[in-house]
Amino acid sequence: MKEKIKDAIVDLLLDGVKEKLDSVKENYKWQKLFVSTGDFFVNNPDVLVKFEDDLYSVFSKDNLIRIAKRLKDKNGYDFSQLLHNELYDLMVSYEIPIMETETYIHHFMQVIITYLEENDSDKALEMFLGDMRKEIGTYFVALESKLELVLNQISNLNKEKITTYSIADIDAQIRRETKYKGMGLDFFKLDDEQFESKFQNSLNDTKIYVVGKSREETTYRILNELKNKNSKRITLVVKSEKEWNKLQHSNLSGNILVPFFYADRIVVIPNNTNIFIYGEDEPCYTQNKLILRKRTKRNIIDSLEELGIDANEAYKMVDNTHGLYVPLKKKLFDGAMYDKPDWVEGHSDVVISALLCGKWTEATGDVLVFEELSGKAYSDCKKELGKYLHRENPYIVSNNSYRGSNMQLASVEDAWEELDLYINDEMWDKFISLFYEVLIESEPIFEYPFEKHFEASIYAKKPEWSPTLKKGMIRTLIMRAYYRGHEENQKQIDNIVAKVLDTITSKERWGYISQYLPELCEASPESVLRKLESEIEVSQGLIDLFAEKGGDFMTSRHYYTNVLWAVEQLIQQKKYVARALEWLWEIDSHNIKFSISNSPKGVLDVVFCAWINESALTVEQKIELARSAIERYPNAWDVIASKLPHGTSSICSTLNTPKYRRIDEPEELYVHEVNKTYIEYLRMCIDRAYTGADRWIKILQHVKSYDINIQKEVFEKLVFICKKMSDEEKIRIKNEIRYEIFRHRYFEDADWSMPQEVLREYECVMSKIVVGEKIYDYLYIFSHVYDFPLLNPIPYSKEENTEIHNQNYILREEEINARIKKFKEKGYSIDRLIQLAVKEKYDLVGEVLAQFYCDGLFDEKVFCSLMENDKEGKYVYDYVSYLYRKGIIDLSEVIEKVKSISDNKNLLTNLISLEFVENYENALIIKENEDIKKMYWSRNVRLRISDKAEHRVFIWAINECKKYGSFNTYLELLYDIKDKISVQELYKATLATVYKGNIIKNLIMDCQSYTKYRPNETTGGIFVSWRRKEELPTGT
Repeated sequence: MKEKIKDAIVDLLLDGVKEKLDSVKENYKWQKLFVSTGDFFVNNPDVLVKFEDDLYSVFSKDNLIRIAKRLKDKNGYDFSQLLHNELYDLMVSYEIPIMETETYIHHFMQVIITYLEENDSDKALEMFLGDMRKEIGTYFVALESKLELVLNQISNLNKEKITTYSIADIDAQIRRETKYKGMGLDFFKLDDEQFESKFQNSLNDTKIYVVGKSREETTYRILNELKNKNSKRITLVVKSEKEWNKLQHSNLSGNILVPFFYADRIVVIPNNTNIFIYGEDEPCYTQNKLILRKRTKRNIIDSLEELGIDANEAYKMVDNTHGLYVPLKKKLFDGAMYDKPDWVEGHSDVVISALLCGKWTEATGDVLVFEELSGKAYSDCKKELGKYLHRENPYIVSNNSYRGSNMQLASVEDAWEELDLYINDEMWDKFISLFYEVLIESEPIFEYPFEKHFEASIYAKKPEWSPTLKKGMIRTLIMRAYYRGHEENQKQIDNIVAKVLDTITSKERWGYISQYLPELCEASPESVLRKLESEIEVSQGLIDLFAEKGGDFMTSRHYYTNVLWAVEQLIQQKKYVARALEWLWEIDSHNIKFSISNSPKGVLDVVFCAWINESALTVEQKIELARSAIERYPNAWDVIASKLPHGTSSICSTLNTPKYRRIDEPEELYVHEVNKTYIEYLRMCIDRAYTGADRWIKILQHVKSYDINIQKEVFEKLVFICKKMSDEEKIRIKNEIRYEIFRHRYFEDADWSMPQEVLREYECVMSKIVVGEKIYDYLYIFSHVYDFPLLNPIPYSKEENTEIHNQNYILREEEINARIKKFKEKGYSIDRLIQLAVKEKYDLVGEVLAQFYCDGLFDEKVFCSLMENDKEGKYVYDYVSYLYRKGIIDLSEVIEKVKSISDNKNLLTNLISLEFVENYENALIIKENEDIKKMYWSRNVRLRISDKAEHRVFIWAINECKKYGSFNTYLELLYDIKDKISVQELYKATLATVYKGNIIKNLIMDCQSYTKYRPNETTGGIFVSWRRKEELPTGT
């Protein structure tokens, strides 16, 4: 039923509907279309006549042409749903109850279908009608059942004198109040996929907090989502605080509850899902709130066009209202249904002062500003504003939280819509003068070093003018010049913002102003961008602010993030996007290390992502700016390369969007555009890869996602470039290709694996990359066991994984033996092989040499070569460790050799640690000096004492570790040998650490570190177990 209906069937359907209606026009026989027995809901004669006129108007010739056009539209329409919507709008306008409305419509559809079946012989129509009858029958049964549940719930609450409303009630209210036929909750589409996913996953929670642009619009969008996706649960809407409070004493459970009123505090109704909805200016202090993004301009235009509004007119409506709900609401709804608030009628200087301040506290400076604007004492102002507090449609609201209290406009957009025309020039000029004086005054916390700001926020002196007032005043600039369209004020605002920014001459000053920069950028994007650009030429502290490392992850204040949020706004405006991106590249070029994810590179990652468009750039512009960046900025290559297919797989963040200023919404991306971007990115990366092995390896990691012909082009270029590379770079590339072949043949059944045809191309390329020094071709034998790059491994199978692993292990050994045999036949230098392998930091150099090259025997030449080349001693340790485990060598002799060649204490300690001590008199560690003993016992000492050791050896180990080790290693030793000594000895050994001087503070800190990886076996648990077994006195 969802597929497009054939045009011929559309005409037959609508002709049939009109014929049936015309046949029952006389004597109100049309009522039988809606109800077969009993009376029709509308029974007043005058109203009945009007209803009849409206009914026949719905199915008039002109309207049927409109319906036919929609049905024949290229997108296709569901005939039954369209017919349902036409009748639903009609009945809702006559306030016919929802259950009766749906019943009447269902009956009407059945009558029409029967009539068409009896009076038309078209087989295609017959099949269509049969399917439609089944569909509407199923739909009605489900709907009827749901409506009964909802209506019964509402009826039960009515008996308790609690008034609630269903989603259908809210939908009907919108349809009655709108100027446009057909407008209901469906108009308020949810176009935020990330929010939708989080919201649906939260619907079993008791509390859900949602913050959107406008509380009323957000509520409608949430109700529409619940209507479309959560029809199985009952949703009840409550319109007053009084009715909501009554619900606390009801036995209501299992429902979704939506408060649709304003109150300072709304309690949770237990055993239900409570959805609390806030406008963006209302304080919502919970951390797990869900943020619903503002509707896109395209989304609203589409909804307007579905109402039958011309596309050009819809665009103008959205453009003139900035896509914001409050001004758009005036165009959509009948204004006669809303009374003008009393605070508009009065529009006193106090009311206008509140409008200009936006929000404020009772800080000394805030009070002085309010008095200066209003010309009255603040006590008188409070008294007057008190009339507009704590009411159903407040002008001002009071917020109280742990952060303090403040007053603010209840709805910024409502207030500016109503009061803007009452702001006179004198008051506005006074406001601008005060704004400058307030904003240039820094805050006392910036007298302290940045690393002290977290703690200083507790004891630093509070500023004379609150940050609340400052943000409120900045928003006033935005509302006046942009939101209300006073273009004559924009230049004035540009000048005052530039004047404020000119006061920045230090890192500290940037830190202070950065707190307000996103809002200042929205008020005057040109002024902010110019200031940022001037910092690139001559830095006055901004670069230092980005590099500031004050505090740690938890306590540092990352002021630079405010700067990035301002720039993110600019990226979404065509006028500024190119300049903003150039600025980001410049800052990124400073290679500052950031302790959190917010960084210039992070923003660039989002902007240049090929498969999503978050900026104001077109696809062509994105490609050209990427190419320009790679040519000009050192870090740009890595950013663009990471955007190749199968690079960054997800974009975790979205760009910060202006609250009011319009952005140029990103263009919709099509598959061919994404593919074009990928191809162009690849080409520019190849052009700038030059002879850098790292860059070509990155390209190889991505190129498999491209068409085979493109891959061949890349390979030709790679083979040519490799001729100019050093052997060291060539072998890195060859090994990368070898690994890719292994991985794709091993996982040959995976969706992402390449076909054999392509892998043969990879082998061909690998053979064409020729190293001058042939020893390089043998380095891969030192690769790790689990991903050893066999060119033809046994493919992975889940069912036979262990057997296949063993088979590949055998193939690995055969490969290594064959390569070493050839290496020896060619007479290549083992010293050179070791030198190269150690330099390139291969995984298993020591072990492979011991097992395969030396055939499991100690080779003096290999050992000395490892000692000479391996300064850290890692590979020497691996070599000796393998042979010692096999019982081939005398460890003490090897240690003496190490001492004679090197003074590497770390290697020496590691080698001594290989011994399992059975008799401490002959233990290797006994013979060493104090430094080695400290290193030995301060390391993890687990499994160093043989199980065959006598009791006295364990006591010796305790004493040595207590003397030389750390508390952690001592505690681990006690845990490991607890079964080898008595409980009294264990208890005494533990207490000895305290008596020895390990104070309680350090004991606790070490215990906390210890329990991080042994959470169920804490020292406290050990103490308790001792007392339980031996009944030791707790005071011992």
